[in-house]
Amino acid sequence: MSASAEQKRKIEENRARVLERLQKKRLGNESPKVDKTSKSAAAATTHEANRDSPKRPLSQILDSPTNAFKSKFIDFEFDGSVKRSKTQEQIEKVEQNRLRAIEIQNRLRDRKENNSKQAPSAEVTYGPTTDLEKIRLNKNNPDSVFDSRKGKFQPPPIKKKDYIEYDFATMQDTKGGFIHDEDRPRVDDETLQEWKDKQKELEQLKKAAPPIDIDTAPKCYECGSLDIDLNLYTNFRKVRACRSCIKKMPEKYSLLVKTECKEDYLLTEPELQDLSLLPRIEKPNPHGYSRMQLFLRFQVEEFAFKKWGSSEGLDMEWERREQNKLKRKEKKYQDALREMRKKTRAEEFTRKLRHGKSLNERHVHDWAAPVKLSNNMIKKRCIECGIEMEEVVI
Repeated sequence: MSASAEQKRKIEENRARVLERLQKKRLGNESPKVDKTSKSAAAATTHEANRDSPKRPLSQILDSPTNAFKSKFIDFEFDGSVKRSKTQEQIEKVEQNRLRAIEIQNRLRDRKENNSKQAPSAEVTYGPTTDLEKIRLNKNNPDSVFDSRKGKFQPPPIKKKDYIEYDFATMQDTKGGFIHDEDRPRVDDETLQEWKDKQKELEQLKKAAPPIDIDTAPKCYECGSLDIDLNLYTNFRKVRACRSCIKKMPEKYSLLVKTECKEDYLLTEPELQDLSLLPRIEKPNPHGYSRMQLFLRFQVEEFAFKKWGSSEGLDMEWERREQNKLKRKEKKYQDALREMRKKTRAEEFTRKLRHGKSLNERHVHDWAAPVKLSNNMIKKRCIECGIEMEEVVI
């Protein structure tokens, strides 16, 4: 917006007034002091004019035709910049810093001259060196360098290559620094027969010592042999059976997993977990992370026959559970079929209404005599469809 003539006139008056005031300050405030009333009136007029006029930066005022001026509070240079005066404390601190810097510079120059004059011509020995000094100076390592001129230890340079070749055949897995058992060295020249012989020797060490008295020694149930299986004898309540009998009669001495005990002999989880009822052994499961529990077959059969009465009772219980499974399956199928029929009838009803077809005759309820429930409540029931309705009598 363009300024009016009145605004331009006020701007010029304010500018002339400011220049006049600056000239008075430059001449050293020679003009007499103005009284407070005139000062306040002039300040009010100036404030009004400055509010209407656009603001001017300090550079425009300093670039006026007048020369550099002096102020009571601020000193100005000839180029218009503000001259800041330092206090006496600041001047003293600057002088102290300058003298200290000169002293440090002279000291460094003298040290440099002394080092250049004392160039080492031969190696100087300072008497016997102890082991502690060798460790400190790292003299045992020929790659390390100790520069006496610089006064500090210089480590050997790092050897950098573009390509580092590793021999994976000689690398060893340290297991991240944790303690581990070292693997036994593999003998590649060992034959299969030698390996079998070693396994037999280890098996002989695992076997129990021969009995002192043959008459009182444990013998096999089936054949009376003294060569009983130590695994069955120690883990399954001293079951005495030799290895040949175990292979001949798997229907008695074979091991069963927990799933077979549940499905075939109808035993529960608490019964299988009770060691006082059924002893067991645990082995790593090849099909998962959980350990595999193994039970002896004839012990499981004895407990199951005792639980269900006999083998016939076990079979009857198994048949009853199978029939219940079939009944539950049939019931589930019938419920699904009934639900499907309901949806089909609802869709047929909706389809007829959508096409505007008439339905069967309208049903009219035939209510029976109402039954009084309370003071204002009665209950009615349709004789034909059986719907019930409660009404409030007012």
